[in-house]
Amino acid sequence: MPRWTAAEYENPLAVLFVWVSALLPWEVAYATLSGPNVSLLFVRWPFFQLRRLADLTSAASELSVALSLNAYQYQAGTTIRTGYLVWTVVSLASLGLLAFSVYFYSREDAVLARLSRPAPLIGAALCVTGLGYLGAGYAIYATGFGGIHVPVGALFQLLFGALLLTNDPA
Repeated sequence: MPRWTAAEYENPLAVLFVWVSALLPWEVAYATLSGPNVSLLFVRWPFFQLRRLADLTSAASELSVALSLNAYQYQAGTTIRTGYLVWTVVSLASLGLLAFSVYFYSREDAVLARLSRPAPLIGAALCVTGLGYLGAGYAIYATGFGGIHVPVGALFQLLFGALLLTNDPA
């Protein structure tokens, strides 16, 4: 297996990768609705989304922020609700991973007493959440919200997870 970092840096990098993943938006989506001449921009972070609704014929726009659960509830009765449900479930997993990383950062010795190499486990969790976010984005796209979808954070999570899984610090 490739060695891309020394053993003493593997655990701090695992924590850093989780924190960066929590700060990056997992998806940026943009669509223009032809009927009412409206554009929609969604920036979705693991725990909340920013939605900008803009009128293409004037300078009017509306900005709103919603937690993933509230966004899911808002989509009741729509076809894209499934994607929002997947996002909400994955965001709960991301919250658990973030909580573990904070504990790992503050109590590294206690974690290392139980797990010899926690970084590959964190890498696997990052891969799972990254795939979950990709699945949520695909479900939102495939069930009715077309346009441009860029899964920024989801791809970074997969990259971070793959790096942690393939590192051989020995």
